[in-house]
Amino acid sequence: MSLAAPARPRLASRRLLDLALIAVVCLAGLGPRLAIARSYAEPLQSEERLYNRYAVPWALGEGAEPREKYLPWHPYGSFTHRPPGYALFVGTVYRLAGIENHAAVREAQAWIDTSSLGLVYVIGLLLFGGWLGRAVGLTAALAVARYDFMMLFVARLLSEVVYLWLCLAFVVLALVALRRDRVAVTLAAAFVLGWANLTRPFVIFVAPGLVAWWLLAPRVPWARRWRHAVAAAVGVALAIAPVTLRNWQFHERLILISTNSGFTLYQSLANVPDLSAPADLPTEEDIDALGLGEVDEQAAFRRAALDYMQRHPEDLPKVFGRKLHVLWAAKGGHKISHELMVTPDDPWLYPLVLLGAVASLFVRPRVAWHPRLLVAGTILSQYLVSLIANAEVRYRVPVVPLLAVLAAWAAWGAVDAWRRRRGSAAAPAPAIVG
Repeated sequence: MSLAAPARPRLASRRLLDLALIAVVCLAGLGPRLAIARSYAEPLQSEERLYNRYAVPWALGEGAEPREKYLPWHPYGSFTHRPPGYALFVGTVYRLAGIENHAAVREAQAWIDTSSLGLVYVIGLLLFGGWLGRAVGLTAALAVARYDFMMLFVARLLSEVVYLWLCLAFVVLALVALRRDRVAVTLAAAFVLGWANLTRPFVIFVAPGLVAWWLLAPRVPWARRWRHAVAAAVGVALAIAPVTLRNWQFHERLILISTNSGFTLYQSLANVPDLSAPADLPTEEDIDALGLGEVDEQAAFRRAALDYMQRHPEDLPKVFGRKLHVLWAAKGGHKISHELMVTPDDPWLYPLVLLGAVASLFVRPRVAWHPRLLVAGTILSQYLVSLIANAEVRYRVPVVPLLAVLAAWAAWGAVDAWRRRRGSAAAPAPAIVG
C-alpha cells in the first residue's frame, strides 16, 4: 500500500478548508460594502470629477483636448495628467453598464474590495503555511473586513479599491512564484505590479526591489534566481512601457507614467500652515496665470517647490512633519483630494496594526524572512512615496491590510514560539548511553 495515498485526501480537505475560510471572510465583508455602495448618493467631488472626465471620452471612443494640443483616442487613454489605470477601469465599466453609471462603478468596487479580503487570507497562508498561516491570514482578513475607513472608498470614484486589489494580487502571485519556482508566475506578478503603479505609482520602488528580492531568494539556484529577476524586470516593463511610449507620442518628452508629479510636490509645501517665508512660494494662481501647457505647468510647480526647499532648508522638518502627521492621524474629518470630507473615526485599527507590524520585526525574525521582506517592502514603498511627494490620509488605506498581516504574525508568531518552548521544556531528557 502506498504511503502517499492518504496525502491527496488530506490536501483536498485542506483546500476545502481554505475555500471555506475565504468564503467566511468575504461574507463578513460583502454585506456592508454593498450597502455602502448602493446607498451612496453624493455628487462627484474633486478628483472624482477628474477621473470621470477622463473615463467618459475614452468609453465613447473619443480623444481628449488638454491645453497644448488635441490628443486622439488612444487605447491607454488620451490623458496624461493622471496615471491611466483607474480611469480606464471606470471607462470599462461605463462601456459595459452605460456612460456615467456611477452606481455600476460602486457596485463593481464593492465586489472587488470584498475579493481583496480573500487575497489577504491567502497572503497569510503563503507566508507562514499550515495552521499558523491560516491563523495569521484569517485574523488579518477579519480585522479589515469591517474596517469602516477602508469600506468608505467602495462608494467613491477614487483609485483606492482597484489599487489595493492590484497590490494584494501582486504579492500573492510573487509568493506563489517563490513557493513553486515558476518564472511565468513571476512575469505575471511583475505585470500586475506594473499596473498597480499605472493606477497609483506608490509601489514604484518595489519594481527594482522585486529584482533584488529574487536575487536574494534562499534555496533557489543562482541560475533560477536570474531567470526570475529578468522576468520581474520584463513584466514591469511590459505594463509601463506602452504608457511611456504613449506619453512620448503625445508630448515628445520622456514621461514614465503621468505628468502630475510637479503639482503633487508643490502641494506638499503649500499645505504647510507655518512656512517661514510663504511669500517666496508662488501661489497656485500665480503659476496658473502663466498660461503654460500641461507639461510645462507641472515643471513650473516642481521648480517652485524645489527652489523654495533649497532657499529655506529650515522648513524641511515642518514639511516632512506635516506628512508624518497626516499618515498617522486617526480621527474623522480629513481632507481627501483637497476637499474636507467627513470620514469615519479610525481610533484603533490603524495604530494597532502599524505598531503590530513594527513589533513583528522582532518576533522570530528568521522565520519566513524572505517572503516577509516582500510584504515589508511593498508597505515601505508606499510610505516613502508619500513622504517624498505628498501625503493624504487616504494613502494609508491600501497599506492597512498588509500591516494587518504582519501584526497578526506578531501575535500568532509569539503564541507559536511560546507553545514550542513549552513543548520542548516538557519533553523528557534523552537517555545517556555509555
